[in-house]
Amino acid sequence: MITKIKKLKNFGIFRDYSGDNIQAFGKFNLIYGWNGSGKSTLSKLFESLEKRKNLQATADANCEFSVILDSEVVITEKTIPQSSTAVRTFNAGFIKENIDWDSSVKSILLVAKEKIDDRKVLEVLKSQQEADLKSVERSNNDASKATAELQKFLTDSAKRTKTSLQIIGTEDNHYINYNRTKLESFIASNSEAVRAPSSILQDDELLALVVAAKPVSKPQISSITSSLDAAKLKDAQSRLQALLKHTATSIVLSRLKENPDIQTWVQTGLAIHNDHKSENCEFCGAMLTLSRLDEINAHFSDEYRHFQSRLVSAEQWLRQQVLDLGDLSQGDQLYEEMQAEYANARDLVVTHVATINGGIAHWQELLQEKIADQFRIDFTVPSIDPAACAGFDAALEQMNKLTVRHNKKTEDFTKETGAIKRKIELHYAAIEVKAFGYFAKIQKRDALSRQASEIQSKANARQREILALEASLSNEVLGAEEFNKHLHIFLGRSDLCLRFNPQMLGYEINRGTEQRHVKDLSEGEKTAIAFVYFITKLSEGDNDLAKLIIVVDDPISSFDSNHLFHAYSYLRHHCTPALQLFVLTHNFNFFKLVRDWLEGNNTNRKNRRPPRPANSFFYTVEASTSNPRKSTLKDAPKSLHAYSSEYHYIFGRLYNYKEQAQIDRDEAFLTANLARKILEAFFSFKYPLHKGDMANLFQQGLNGCILTTPQTKEKIYRFINKYSHNAMIEIGEDSPENLVGESHNVIADIFTWMKEVDSTHYEQMVSALGFDATTSAEPVVPQAEAMPNVLDSAAGAT
Repeated sequence: MITKIKKLKNFGIFRDYSGDNIQAFGKFNLIYGWNGSGKSTLSKLFESLEKRKNLQATADANCEFSVILDSEVVITEKTIPQSSTAVRTFNAGFIKENIDWDSSVKSILLVAKEKIDDRKVLEVLKSQQEADLKSVERSNNDASKATAELQKFLTDSAKRTKTSLQIIGTEDNHYINYNRTKLESFIASNSEAVRAPSSILQDDELLALVVAAKPVSKPQISSITSSLDAAKLKDAQSRLQALLKHTATSIVLSRLKENPDIQTWVQTGLAIHNDHKSENCEFCGAMLTLSRLDEINAHFSDEYRHFQSRLVSAEQWLRQQVLDLGDLSQGDQLYEEMQAEYANARDLVVTHVATINGGIAHWQELLQEKIADQFRIDFTVPSIDPAACAGFDAALEQMNKLTVRHNKKTEDFTKETGAIKRKIELHYAAIEVKAFGYFAKIQKRDALSRQASEIQSKANARQREILALEASLSNEVLGAEEFNKHLHIFLGRSDLCLRFNPQMLGYEINRGTEQRHVKDLSEGEKTAIAFVYFITKLSEGDNDLAKLIIVVDDPISSFDSNHLFHAYSYLRHHCTPALQLFVLTHNFNFFKLVRDWLEGNNTNRKNRRPPRPANSFFYTVEASTSNPRKSTLKDAPKSLHAYSSEYHYIFGRLYNYKEQAQIDRDEAFLTANLARKILEAFFSFKYPLHKGDMANLFQQGLNGCILTTPQTKEKIYRFINKYSHNAMIEIGEDSPENLVGESHNVIADIFTWMKEVDSTHYEQMVSALGFDATTSAEPVVPQAEAMPNVLDSAAGAT
């Protein structure tokens, strides 16, 4: 069964309807509404469920609806093709589809009762088909719920991700406009990465990527070169050790050898005396003997001087090995995410440079000592720290790698930052997917869809078998006989019949004993034929009424009062066994007949022991008078289903507006129509000679009145004439504002006038409807008695 129409959006006159605030549907449902209120649109929704196709989509592709079944299955405009709900709708669409009044009527295929064995096979197939279709519907509904859950997750997750991604800047349109579609596409394109635990970053990792994603490009910088050669330094250690252990061959003067400072002084003085060709000592003035000069020259031999030159060259080479990397502050020019790592590497380089240069400086000190005393050989040359050399190379390499990374990012900035942003996006997507169990839910949804598809395939094959079997069992002539029998009972005469025409594959409508094809049917006959045809067709294909939802939209629009009762009794007799029944009507007399039947049904259920809950419910369809108009389905007010005339209903609605503190624009337009109806009915009953002439009725109603003056009468008359049937949209006027302002006062004037003309009638109506003139409470329906049907003839004109 259908329990609720939850949503109608852009569905004809139902522009944005929500059914959350009305009672759930029951087995029997009676809906009352005036012409133009939206009943036909509502019946189109039921017809869509029957055809398993959104019939409103041709008028508005954006229309939406949501119908809830008692199995909690939800049918929407998207899932309706998979619905298995069996609905049969009588409305204008049904008549147009099945009956061509100028040509033929589609055949009715009733199953012959005598083919017992085949009927049993058909019943088994239909039972299996029903079970499978319900299973398909459940699976599709569960899949739809799973899809809705997934879509909600993606929407909510995309919002959270968008907020999180704002920390990387707002210049990237992809992330500024991040939404469900982008997130879903990202997950689908990176499913393996999203699943990987490593995609979820630690806080420090995420922070580093966020810093790296900043949309600020920096200039390129140069790498740092170094002359350090650890192998060469190791070889230099060996060579230096050998050099320091060596001394030149000469006739050594012990005094000089033992005193290196004197030796250096004498060596320098010898060079000065040779340059000046001095024969006397420049220090003491004494003559330099040749023998003394020969002794000194022998001490400072050519080999000595050559070795001395080697020592000086070695010292100069060592000075060149001192590491000088220049200014290392360029790390501040790197991208922020690289600066910390660069600074660490730079600190290591500085440390290792100090160690290496310290070793070289020590070697220089040893050389200086050797230069000062060539004859000294007790030297030990330590190696330059190998760990410092290796550490220096590694740290400098890291600095240069960071420089390359920096330059590469600058060179292709958009690509590089895009990759970083995708890592951040992946991080958030992985967190969301893991917390939600996204892939497991996807698998479950897909499994449900596959299950539904597999069962649907079986059902499609079985349906072909059912149709073939039904065709072999069906009999068009039997359908015509059944229809004619019901039509003759309905009309009370037998001059109209259906006759099967094999050439037309349908029925002809014939009249009279000569059975001539008739085209001049009255509107009443057309409606009778259409309704009986619909009821007869319900049994087509051996359908089980107990499994059908039947919807009947205004079956009596052209009936006289005799046919009205036939229509009611026919509806009640044939549709009571239905799984569910919806009756929509604008005819209050027909509404009363069905209402009394259903009220009695509720009473009988209530009086059962134990009592049973009501299964019949009442509703109204109401349309606003604003532009554009919009309709809503409401629970029927008590005044509509508790009393015997439309007059009671209109009186109650108008009196409710009188009691309201404020009236909105839609209600103001409606009050004008209600006021016209109530006054026309009231004065027509009081002054029947002037029925149909509103001006004279109003003039007669003014006789003997004191409170209601001619000016008041004129105000009321103009009010209802201006606003009750206003077919033109007025431009450049303030009519809507005037209407809202005037309505409340005019309603009060109307009830004052009615009370002044017939106070007894007025007071009994107020009392019968349960109003208290001192409060604005909702009417309380008395249980003892109903109002006599005194004004139905006057109200019938509505």
